[in-house]
Amino acid sequence: MGILNVTPDSFSDGGDYTDVEIAVKHAKEMIEDGVDIIDIGGQSTRPGYVEISFDEEMKRVVPVIQAIRAFSDIPISIDTYFPEVAKAALEAGADIVNDVKGMDVSGMVEVVAKYQAPIIIMHSRPRQEGVSIFDDLAQFYQEKIALCQAHNISKENICFDPGIGFHKSMEDNELILSFPEKCRYEDYPLLYGVSRKRTIAHLINEDKPKERDFGSVAASLYSLEKGVEMVRVHNVKGMSDTLAVWNKLKMN
Repeated sequence: MGILNVTPDSFSDGGDYTDVEIAVKHAKEMIEDGVDIIDIGGQSTRPGYVEISFDEEMKRVVPVIQAIRAFSDIPISIDTYFPEVAKAALEAGADIVNDVKGMDVSGMVEVVAKYQAPIIIMHSRPRQEGVSIFDDLAQFYQEKIALCQAHNISKENICFDPGIGFHKSMEDNELILSFPEKCRYEDYPLLYGVSRKRTIAHLINEDKPKERDFGSVAASLYSLEKGVEMVRVHNVKGMSDTLAVWNKLKMN
């Protein structure tokens, strides 16, 4: 999954792709580099972010989705927790909802159910006191599975994201990254998004987000080797090339 932030304030690439033409150019580059899904977000969720309205977020993402759909049928996910934005994005041609608030916002589950869209449900709540991060994740997954079942959302449309960096301590982030098998619930697929995050900065002592790509690729590759189905990255070419070489060498 390649990241396309059409935001002025994302922590590593804010302002880089706010123009539709530039965003589309980057989407084309990611497609050439082997991306499987383009994840489009119109609101930064970096630490300390200031929330924008769903109207403003829609104005940022819908034109980009429409422009990409004019030349490609590449799967597109909409990175949002606003049900209004999810609805507008799906109607504009997006395929998947990537919800960083894990359908905690009222109305999101109804949108997902209505459009029968695949949903990526992120855990972004503070951990319960006295409960391990892995038990907390399991309880969250169970709650969200029950919610989906109550709204007739197919199991095949559900993917979980343990939410590295979201309301979590550095220790919990590193546990999630180190033990993906403990973050899985039954056979539901997992998405890991660690690209350029503070967890990588901590591991390699690098303050500049755009200089964290090598560490991000290494962490993402480790996750995939541990069975994670999907990784969300900024540097698609770096991830794609790494996987190509890794898989070729493993076959020899």
